Amino acid sequence: MLAELADAGMCCGSAGIYNLVQPEAAQQLGARKAAAVTATGADVVVSGNPGCTLQIASALHAAGTPTPVAHIAEVLDASLSGRPVGSLF
Repeated sequence: MLAELADAGMCCGSAGIYNLVQPEAAQQLGARKAAAVTATGADVVVSGNPGCTLQIASALHAAGTPTPVAHIAEVLDASLSGRPVGSLF
């Protein structure tokens, strides 16, 4: 099942070096994104941005809901290799 995040356009808090220069604000944005992810009930999160992949995974872990997060290239590689997405984690 594919689920769209509520407020999907909201930044995850990892834009460029934002999470380094504004760590508190970045953490708050990450927490909001993690809550939106958790609300979908998704088994895995796929992102096209490496920074977002790391930020969302970190925020989910901090929230106590460590949903697996993968970059789209990893998912495509698994698919082309005939491996299930679960093999990424």
